[in-house]
Amino acid sequence: MLTAASNTTETSRWDGVGQLVSALCIAHCVLLPVVLALLPVALAEVLEAEAVHHGLLALVAVSALAAFVPGWRLHRRASAPLLAVLGMALLAGGAFGVPEDAAGPWETVLTFAGGLVMALAHGRNRTLCRDCCPPEPA
Repeated sequence: MLTAASNTTETSRWDGVGQLVSALCIAHCVLLPVVLALLPVALAEVLEAEAVHHGLLALVAVSALAAFVPGWRLHRRASAPLLAVLGMALLAGGAFGVPEDAAGPWETVLTFAGGLVMALAHGRNRTLCRDCCPPEPA
């Protein structure tokens, strides 16, 4: 049975939670624009580092293997894995193949093209897998 005292304690607890959430909301609204304004400056050098590019290329390679090997086993079509190989070659060219003195536009163009081709390859792989073996109706 709820008494007036326990009801007041419960209300007070929820008021405290409400105040905390409100304070977090205010802090979020005030600090987020400042953080977003400073984030590009703070991360610019970190994200430009060669180690970051090499690490991302390794992540792309692992995820590509995880997607395209099972996909090929399912649909047995070469178009998606071949697009992925082309995309990986472009990405690797951007990460490793461009000399330091020419890195500016070529690195960006190769990396962008590689990412675009990888997106197309994943879309093609998804379509082939879906068309090959449609999901069973629930």
